[in-house]
Amino acid sequence: MRKYKPVELPLRAVPERYAEQHATCPNCHDRDGHVIGRLGLRLVFRCEKCRVRYHRPAAMARRQLV
Repeated sequence: MRKYKPVELPLRAVPERYAEQHATCPNCHDRDGHVIGRLGLRLVFRCEKCRVRYHRPAAMARRQLV
């Protein structure tokens, strides 16, 4: 089976007021995922346990940012 390289996302810097946010990991349900950057207007998080990168659903993110 062929193994592909992981895709590198072009993440941008996060404003300071959003840098301390946390989100629940969709893989292991750990609540300590921290912000590593943003992709457009979505905050991108990384879980320390399973090392998954993810973002929150758009409706939830919009509610948090307003």
